[in-house]
Amino acid sequence: MQNLIITPPELVELTGYSRAADQASCLRSHGIFYVEGKDGRIRTTWYHINHPASHSNNNDGFNLEALA
Repeated sequence: MQNLIITPPELVELTGYSRAADQASCLRSHGIFYVEGKDGRIRTTWYHINHPASHSNNNDGFNLEALA
């Protein structure tokens, strides 16, 4: 069960938000890894919810914005 992808209704219940941008902001502020699909929807797994310190967005030591 830990690696199961969280369903959209579960994500709304967990974050308290229905808009993808708000969900992303909530997850990011809690250090929870997620990806944004081409459709704009946020996806994460129960593993990442239960282990927020194991991964985190933009915490790989690289500043990709510096390349622009």
